[in-house]
Amino acid sequence: MDTTRKRTLNKPKDKADKASTDDNTATSKSAVFFTLFFTSWIFVIVEKCITGNWSILTVPRFPNYINSYIDIKTFVILTGWFGLQCILYMLPVGGESVDGLQIKDSGKRLKYRLNAFFVLTVNIMGFFIALLSGIRVTSVSDKLLQLTTSGVLLILLFSIVLYLRACKSGKTGNSFNHWFNGVELNPRWGLFDLKYVCFRSGIIGWILMNFINIAKAFDKGERPSVTLLIVAGFQLLYVADYFWFEDGILVSRDIVHEHLGYNLLVQFLMIPFCFAVQTRYLMMTKYELPWYCLLAVSILNLIGYWTYRGSNSEKNNFRKNPDDPQFANYEVIPTSTRKNLLVSGWWGLCRHPNYLGDLIISMTYALPTGFSCFLPYLNPLFLFVMLVGRERTDGDECRKRYGEAWETYCHRVKYRIIPYVY
Repeated sequence: MDTTRKRTLNKPKDKADKASTDDNTATSKSAVFFTLFFTSWIFVIVEKCITGNWSILTVPRFPNYINSYIDIKTFVILTGWFGLQCILYMLPVGGESVDGLQIKDSGKRLKYRLNAFFVLTVNIMGFFIALLSGIRVTSVSDKLLQLTTSGVLLILLFSIVLYLRACKSGKTGNSFNHWFNGVELNPRWGLFDLKYVCFRSGIIGWILMNFINIAKAFDKGERPSVTLLIVAGFQLLYVADYFWFEDGILVSRDIVHEHLGYNLLVQFLMIPFCFAVQTRYLMMTKYELPWYCLLAVSILNLIGYWTYRGSNSEKNNFRKNPDDPQFANYEVIPTSTRKNLLVSGWWGLCRHPNYLGDLIISMTYALPTGFSCFLPYLNPLFLFVMLVGRERTDGDECRKRYGEAWETYCHRVKYRIIPYVY
């Protein structure tokens, strides 16, 4: 009888263990899929950029010899360049050290060096110094495949180090999931924050890729088209603005909520390769948009920038000082957490006007490439899908945090991202 009773009592636990095991297996399969997808997608994009076969329906043709993928010199140069970004981040120049994320366990705030604009400037100056010194910077364009492999190997090394560090602290469970999704939110060595530097480096790499694409046009004995220069200018303006208002990055979802593992690292690696597709396409196809179309796209870009910067600045200023006189006539909804929800200004237009501005800006990168190829439009499409998912997640979190006040806010501000549409 005792044995029967023991078995009966153990049944719920056995079922729970089985359910937990099934969940872990499903999560592992999902992690494997996304690991392969993100990594493969970078190589697919790079193959398109190398061959100029821009159709996404065409099966990529990759070389079948190892030297096309692995080059020790390229790996050393990439590692050295990233090491330089780490050093520049740590230098007490070009920006102040400020408090950022608050750690839940200790209540302390992490320190960040806000010198991204300075670091971007140093990288651009270094590019032009190298160019004027006769260094063939466009060789990067000829070694895109080796550069991609080097980047994947580098982030693979980072992810393994982070996992071993987590193992040492005893924080790991499912090995593959924790390697893929990461364990630590902000892995640090003193002031040095690996996630923040990787994020900034990916964005800077995007701008350098654009400059390389422009220089490549000169390499062919031609001048870059006005369309190419304008798209590169749009993207430089966006990144310069992003880094100039760097304190806004500290409250972004990637920095605040995402753990650093292979998943996030490979997304950072995608930035320089996938975001520079439009300038690469324009350089290789020599496509030129009529001046009146370029004027229309430029006006649209300014509207997007006005929406993006205006809404972000309004949000950040309200967070810093809700009693500022500029908000004297703004209507707000009080919450139980003593925070107020804006229902006036940009934030009365829709729940995420900054997302709206981001989408408009992203479209102005693709429109100058014309309509004969869909590949340059994948970035705006992916951005839309990501922002819709992020808006849903933010909405669920706000509903839990603010309760009835959030329901009132949603009733007042009906549209999520695009007024009168969505």
